Amino acid sequence: MRYQIAIMLALCSLVVSASAGDYVLHIFGNANLDDDIDEQDLAYLQGIIDDKERQNWLSDADNNGKIDRSDITQVERIINGTQTEITIVDSDNKTVTIKQPLERLVIYTHQCAEILQLLGVQDRVVGVRDTFAQQPNRFPKMSQDLNIGSGGEPDVEAVLNSNPDAILAYTFYPTEMALDEKLPADVKVLRFDCECSGLGPDAMREKVKLLGILLGARAKANEYLEWHDRCLSQVEERINGIALDDRVKVYLESTPEGDKPLVSRTAIGTGHAAHKLVEMAGGENIAAGFLPSYEDTPMEYGEIETEWVLSQNPEVIVGRAMGKGIRPYENENDSLLQEYVEEMKSLPGFDNVSAVRTDRIYIITNDYAVTPNYPSALMLLAKWFYPDQFADLDPQAAHQEYVNMMGLDYDVREKGAFFYPPL
Repeated sequence: MRYQIAIMLALCSLVVSASAGDYVLHIFGNANLDDDIDEQDLAYLQGIIDDKERQNWLSDADNNGKIDRSDITQVERIINGTQTEITIVDSDNKTVTIKQPLERLVIYTHQCAEILQLLGVQDRVVGVRDTFAQQPNRFPKMSQDLNIGSGGEPDVEAVLNSNPDAILAYTFYPTEMALDEKLPADVKVLRFDCECSGLGPDAMREKVKLLGILLGARAKANEYLEWHDRCLSQVEERINGIALDDRVKVYLESTPEGDKPLVSRTAIGTGHAAHKLVEMAGGENIAAGFLPSYEDTPMEYGEIETEWVLSQNPEVIVGRAMGKGIRPYENENDSLLQEYVEEMKSLPGFDNVSAVRTDRIYIITNDYAVTPNYPSALMLLAKWFYPDQFADLDPQAAHQEYVNMMGLDYDVREKGAFFYPPL
């Protein structure tokens, strides 16, 4: 379960704001602590040297303990894309210096793998976790790459045989004990966005921009960011116009994990990516604040009795489908998602629930909605929650744009099973 959670956390704590530029790019040399490295950082560094500006934690561009002309030179190289190494702070709050260019990557994260495809650098991947082989539609090239074991049991020998420049992993998946401690010091592990606390749309913006710089693909990164912000802006303004008292009451759950699904469901609360998607789409998650924290994370996730759900009488039910057999880019039909809906309809007493009576049970798949593609899933949820206000939105067109940016020859209207019911 812990490793499944890691897959879905990159979008946790999304906030209802589509405004860009409010984040800090975690690269040494971002001297003015904004969202990019550019000429303003050169001016700020000169100000530090001239005792006109104050040094901060990212101003030491070459990470040698002092601010001087060499830092200006390093920032100039980053701007021009000619740096020979670069120092970043990853999502595990660790400072890592990486050689440039990065030519050989091992990857454990599906979300980062999609970003690599968005950046057009998937050919640099030389090793992937075992689950990639099961997803040739989603990862045409990477599904053929060397299997370096599972996230729970990485094949360190295979990793080393692939001779990587860097490894992209989740913050706690694989664990440092299973991977990092068995690697030589020159093999760098970069861990991205697997803790919920404080993340949001800006976390995705920052991660894409950071990887765009590390991989020499700024233009491709900006193409994604333009799409990302355009999709969010189509939802944000209209949702802000809906009074809090008028927002739909949503029961949000995940594929049940307990052994008594008729009486106990796996509900999702605050700090979880799916919760924040519901929130951004204008839904009020009725389970938020009523669930325990999951292990040592700030995420609410766990069992809740069906009797409690009945007592709340939600207007909408959203199920987040993941687990065995749920591969939205690979599934030929939506039968598994239909089964999920029928299961909820048949729960004892649920025939009296508003969401069941009005046929407002909706299913999203994890590998569709909890990825860098989440803006198109946000549009879908908004359209489901408020069909009149969002009648003009076309979530599938937005998803197709995303798929096209990844370079996939794939028609999302004709293939796959991303959500249910169909539009």
